[in-house]
Amino acid sequence: MYKNIASTLKVQGLFDRPFRISPRPVSFPGIDDAFLSSLGLALLSFYRAFDRLYREPSAGQEFVRGYLDRGKPPELLGYGLSRRFKSDLPGVLRPDLLLTSDGPVLTEMDAVPGGPGLLLALSRIYRDRGQGGMIGGPDGILQGFAAMIRSLDPDPVLAIVVSDESHDYKNEMSLLAAELSRGFFPAFCLHPRELRFDENGFFVSAPDGKNYRITTLYRFFELFDLPNIPKSDLILYFAKGGKVRITPPLKPWLEEKMGMALWHHPRLRTHWKKEMPSESVALLDRLIPSTWILDPSPVPPQASLTPPLMAGDRELHDFRDIVGLTQRERRFIIKPSGFSPLSWGSRGVVVGHDLPEDSWKDAVAHAMESFSQSPNVLQPFRQTHVYPLSGFDFSSEEEREEGYRVRLCPYYFVTGPTRETVRTGGVLVTACPKDKKLIHGMVDAILSPAWSPPQEGMEKTGF
Repeated sequence: MYKNIASTLKVQGLFDRPFRISPRPVSFPGIDDAFLSSLGLALLSFYRAFDRLYREPSAGQEFVRGYLDRGKPPELLGYGLSRRFKSDLPGVLRPDLLLTSDGPVLTEMDAVPGGPGLLLALSRIYRDRGQGGMIGGPDGILQGFAAMIRSLDPDPVLAIVVSDESHDYKNEMSLLAAELSRGFFPAFCLHPRELRFDENGFFVSAPDGKNYRITTLYRFFELFDLPNIPKSDLILYFAKGGKVRITPPLKPWLEEKMGMALWHHPRLRTHWKKEMPSESVALLDRLIPSTWILDPSPVPPQASLTPPLMAGDRELHDFRDIVGLTQRERRFIIKPSGFSPLSWGSRGVVVGHDLPEDSWKDAVAHAMESFSQSPNVLQPFRQTHVYPLSGFDFSSEEEREEGYRVRLCPYYFVTGPTRETVRTGGVLVTACPKDKKLIHGMVDAILSPAWSPPQEGMEKTGF
């Protein structure tokens, strides 16, 4: 069974980096349709309020731009502020949820997420093996993505543009484009160099020799990489002239982890409550952990950090104090906030209690020194719950059951004429052996769709 699944994924180019395969999709308590629907609406509400906070700060909120503009080209910021793109928000939203004993914790929000093509392929494989009930359905990713694009253009020709930096995801995005072409509208997965253009915009030549005028461009590259993207100047030019629609929008502030720290800022509390439904505020209050922007500026003696920064039983009053923490006290994670090649794929993540003293000091010093160009955020390390899961290990060619720590990634699609509807396309489970500090795709990880908990009275085989 497992080798057949692997063979199917290999044919699609999705198993070049092997991972463990679960005998069935898995389920977790509390991760149901009601929770996921509420979270999707809360995330869309947050992005809209976050965008408005940046674009139209009230008196006393000007510091927000001071943080979010750091290290970004003024031309790009000006482009994102253009009136033409005022209401544009990301069409695909993916939070990272770590499952702790106290419930899920939302540690990141990704508006340019990888993994949708892999989740689509896995969901279809399990469906074909008679294992239904996946959250979003076996084609939820495909249907959600198509609806999202059609909310931008009812009769689209889509180019999914994948950069060199994002090349590892090219095969899964090619799969997504092929399935969209088969069932919905013309779609092509292209390298930026493959974009052809004339005075009317971009077009692409299909294998059958027919030329298609591209109406919508889905950018699968981060904005820090824009200078390395061939034809990036034309992408901006044609978008500003209305000759192509780009999603996610070129608004770099929406790709910053600093948004999670701003959520907790006391001077912004009124803004969130004014701009968002109360139930969304309550949900994000529960899910978003304490997060701080690592600002090296001295804190006045009469001031304190908010939320309080605790190291064990001690409250710290200045970010510079984290340098001297003992290994037991430094249960913190440092992450680049965004607009950096280190800000995705766990590349720049530092786990404090996993480092010797000198390495921790160097990491803190680097975070402080890079503040002017690439700020970092600090979060408490959250211990995830251990679940017993089974996965087939291709290195040993055996199925093994052991304890795993779990990250869930729901994929949401923003749809509808006014882009107010959020639909859940599916949930990708990443489960790593319990001895791993960080949860991400690796050879020892199980990758699987999540399935809906059974109704009361039905047999439950998940968790």
